[in-house]
Amino acid sequence: MISGAKNVYHSLAVGGKLKNPANSNIVVGGTVYHVGGYQGSFNFNGGVEQVSDLAEIPVDYAHYEWLAKNLKNSNINGKKVIVKTTGKDGSRNGCYSTADFNGSEAQGEDNGNTLVVFNTSDDICLTKTAYGRQFGPSVLAPFSKVTLTDSGFLDGVVIAKEFTTVKGSDKGSEQQLHGDTYTGPLECIEAPEPTGKPTAAPEPEPTKNPVAEPEDDGICDCEDGNDADSTWRCGRNIYMCPSIEKVCDKQPRSASKFFVLTQDQCDEMKQISIGDNCIALPQYGTKNNKQMGSRVCYNKGEHGMKNEKNKCMFCEDSIVPTLERRALSSLENPMTTVGSFS
Repeated sequence: MISGAKNVYHSLAVGGKLKNPANSNIVVGGTVYHVGGYQGSFNFNGGVEQVSDLAEIPVDYAHYEWLAKNLKNSNINGKKVIVKTTGKDGSRNGCYSTADFNGSEAQGEDNGNTLVVFNTSDDICLTKTAYGRQFGPSVLAPFSKVTLTDSGFLDGVVIAKEFTTVKGSDKGSEQQLHGDTYTGPLECIEAPEPTGKPTAAPEPEPTKNPVAEPEDDGICDCEDGNDADSTWRCGRNIYMCPSIEKVCDKQPRSASKFFVLTQDQCDEMKQISIGDNCIALPQYGTKNNKQMGSRVCYNKGEHGMKNEKNKCMFCEDSIVPTLERRALSSLENPMTTVGSFS
């Protein structure tokens, strides 16, 4: 993110480096999370924190990409979603203005009523209308570079692969980012209807030692308080009960690390709900407790049952993880010299 916008009303999450190319301060009202550091002059009124991955916040960027591919046009009670598959048909010298989506008389203050989705990797330019109205809608463009230029302010939220206010010699230091989130409903592409005469799938060959899949009774059997040996995703990292050797393949994220808990820590994690903070692991030197994003219980199904965002599913496969070494001595043997590896 290379932005000279003088005011940012809410928080920022930057998966790379945050740069201010202007000579003046940028005032940020919310917390700034960044992966690659920051450069330039800032007033971080809500604090600044470096993370190793946006998933720790948590921001699920892969879900934004899925939304861009699957959302469809809708207009429900004045809340509008507009899906585009190109970034090259803006009416103002290739740039888009509020007028392209809400008409020439539209105001810059959109108040969370419009979301523009770009399902394309084209570069996208946003600017003011011919009547000088600022850019109002929120923008979901997870595959694109988005440039905001000569707009005064951007009222909505922007989710983009890259974002900048720099165009030529103009650093964009007169602009503002309001972050007024789209508040309307979303509709996704419907699955195709089955054909009139569907072709039956061939019967699979029986395995030598078949494993009976449990019946799905419609109840999620993997919630806090479940006594099953489990794994948990905390930020991007995976916590494992000491008996676990294989992990559900759908639980880890990119660059996840795998930590084996003590039995006491395992029992403590079983009582924690999704969305609450995970425990610290002093034997690994972890300091910042991250939110629990998902849990997998291994008492149901061959590869376990995953609970994430209050949705349950059976895991289809497992992986054998590479485990992290302990930074301190084993908690079960406090007399071991501190610093040795167990």
